[in-house]
Amino acid sequence: MKLFTFSKSINDKMAHKNDEKFETFIEHVRKTEFYLKQLIEKHGIEEILKNLFYEFEINDSYIETVYEFIKYHDIGKLTEEFQSGLRLGDISITHSDIGFYTISSLLTDKVLSGKLKEKEFVFLLLISTVVSRHHSFLLDINESIYWNEEKEKYVSYILEFLETDNDKDRIINMTKSVFGKLNMKKMRKVIKIEFFLIYKLLNSLLITCDYLATMEFMKGVKFIPKIIDDDLKNEILENISSRKINGNFNPTIDEKIDKLRLMKKEEIFDLNTLRSVITAKIEKKFENSKKDVFFIEVPTGGGKTNISLRLVRKLLEKKKKVFYVIPYVNIIEQSFDYFSKFVPSEYITRYDHKYIDISNDENKEKSYTQTLFLNFPFVFTTHVGFFDMFFRNGKSDNFNFYQIANSVIILDEVQAYNPKFWNTLSNLFYYLSKYLNTTIIIMSATLPDFTKFIEKEDFVENLTPDVVDHKLFERANYVFLDKDVEGKILEEVNKSKKTLVVVNTIKESYRMYEKLKSKIDGEVYILNSTLLDLRKRELIEYIKKYDKEKPLVLVSTQSIEAGVDLDFDVGFRAFSILDSIIQTMGRVNRNARLKNAKLYLFDDGMWKRIYKSDEREKILEDNFSKFKSGNLSLNEFYSLTIEKLRRRLNAFTLDYFDYFKDLKFKYIDKELKLIEGDNFSLFVPLEIPLYKLNSIKNLLLEYKLISDKDEVLQGEKVWDAYINNDFNYVENHLFSKIFSLFVVSLYNYRVEGKSIKEILKEEMNGEFYFAKDFERYYSYDYGLNVEKFLELKSSREYDFL
Repeated sequence: MKLFTFSKSINDKMAHKNDEKFETFIEHVRKTEFYLKQLIEKHGIEEILKNLFYEFEINDSYIETVYEFIKYHDIGKLTEEFQSGLRLGDISITHSDIGFYTISSLLTDKVLSGKLKEKEFVFLLLISTVVSRHHSFLLDINESIYWNEEKEKYVSYILEFLETDNDKDRIINMTKSVFGKLNMKKMRKVIKIEFFLIYKLLNSLLITCDYLATMEFMKGVKFIPKIIDDDLKNEILENISSRKINGNFNPTIDEKIDKLRLMKKEEIFDLNTLRSVITAKIEKKFENSKKDVFFIEVPTGGGKTNISLRLVRKLLEKKKKVFYVIPYVNIIEQSFDYFSKFVPSEYITRYDHKYIDISNDENKEKSYTQTLFLNFPFVFTTHVGFFDMFFRNGKSDNFNFYQIANSVIILDEVQAYNPKFWNTLSNLFYYLSKYLNTTIIIMSATLPDFTKFIEKEDFVENLTPDVVDHKLFERANYVFLDKDVEGKILEEVNKSKKTLVVVNTIKESYRMYEKLKSKIDGEVYILNSTLLDLRKRELIEYIKKYDKEKPLVLVSTQSIEAGVDLDFDVGFRAFSILDSIIQTMGRVNRNARLKNAKLYLFDDGMWKRIYKSDEREKILEDNFSKFKSGNLSLNEFYSLTIEKLRRRLNAFTLDYFDYFKDLKFKYIDKELKLIEGDNFSLFVPLEIPLYKLNSIKNLLLEYKLISDKDEVLQGEKVWDAYINNDFNYVENHLFSKIFSLFVVSLYNYRVEGKSIKEILKEEMNGEFYFAKDFERYYSYDYGLNVEKFLELKSSREYDFL
């Protein structure tokens, strides 16, 4: 159904101004339509919209109507007031709401003429609200339908340019009446999860096409969407099969695939063979499955990243894009680097706040746009970067939702997400696979069977093979210590090359580090979230290669658990939730070199406080004494925890999924935080030697943060550039990556009833605190002395009394 036919010329109407150059409204419509066609075709959107419209018994001919909403989204700019403001460079009138009212009136005209039934009208009207929000955040759908009488005259003026079947005044009066009568009862026939998907798809297409069309006029930058095409597919397939790529054992797996699939546990005697067998058996199940959502549980060190690569290989023919989603930045780097061996660099990217992409593209505007719109067939990102497309209601968060269609989503380490959201996520996965033709691969090293937590478990294929409980993965036994933990550590250090000690808090990690450093004749290091990323990477690489006579001890928090590829002879772990204990166990005797490695557990009492809001903590507390006394093994304890957690979640968890079904965008934005935390950022203005920053030296010169003669990058200079920020948004995007070199995240501790953020609020710059006196409590090597920092900062509160 065609809505827009112009009865008067609008050739003199303008959409944008760039210096003294104008873009006509018609030119902007054409550019928007061009990009819309590109995205729909490249990502296979139209077939998906047809299937979704079918669910509402809406004829797919109306898809062309919603395309018109997108093409003519700026129809509200035709008013005399906007045109005059644009010419003078002083626009004082909105246009997105007027555009929405104009489209609503055109739909009303079709109803009055008998060309549109009520059901179709309500359906299209609700969709058209995306026009009213295309320059702002999404409102709850019931808040989007309102009529502003002050805007009637503008709608009336624009309708004079358009062909209608009915009198303009009658159309407006009827539209106003409809808005008054349209209640939730009528909307309820439309509002459900399928409509959420339609709405998010069309909203993302609109705001993306508008941005791209405007950018082409303002900056002269054209955008070409990149997807997995035949050339890329063939290159990846060739690389996976190549023996020339260092560390690629896939050709060997392919040669022996049939034999590996038939192997039994008792025929496997080494870790590499076990990894290959797991891979081969998972692939076979995958090939035989007709489902689109898969779960894989493989112990730490079992080769999950390569398994995911091989499953993606099977999907290259049918899919447009791959999203690899990981909770933590440090794991992204590891997985990204592995995939980069097989995927050409121009087709793969990391999307996280730490990654600096130094491309040879001199057009920074173009480079920024490629990143903003994730214009790479392979995207590695954090859970925040990915799930913001679903959960956040801001404009920039919603740009790329359409790319979910016909894609592969790999979700690694899902046990890191708050359990109360697992059922909501599973529902989302179900509908994404059903309607958006999305294949979802869920992976975990510690969650035995994700399907136990979901209502529609029959839609998930569990690919986990029976060999994952092989004794080769029992690389360490646990022993519970009741007393003299420090003495046992000192005893084991003298017998071991590398010792790992994991505690529950940053404070305790520093205390333990100081104690052991003074008592051990060897090398003692600390790894926690207050270390700068540069230091973390240096330390991890150093420990990997460590081969000296003297023992090495690493004191860490759970920072060691998330994808850090290190191997220790013996481990000590303060008691915690079982996922964390199992993750730590995966860092002890990781490569199965030792026959009787041990992880010693000790109760420091901290876990009850740290995880008090986590359902898993309550279950642990109820059964802790049995575990400690030896009446419950670790595996039994874990199975019991999972079963009780499942019952609790089913009985008590609020179904957040209802927010999605009801299009409660504001509620979703407010309530859904997969990994919770009350943190703020500390900027540490130390000096970083430039030899550690060779890859970004040219960028630092360009931003005038260093000169050719400098040997260090001064943090204070970076902070000054941040405070005096005169960068455009593209320059700011890259500068933020440089800025992050000096930033650490710190928990918002409470001191005498007040949060540290509250105490420092007069000195905070947004979420950042400039640590000008950092030498008193911070070191590049050991990070933050939290107790010293809190003591210094909290005592200053009374200096002014």
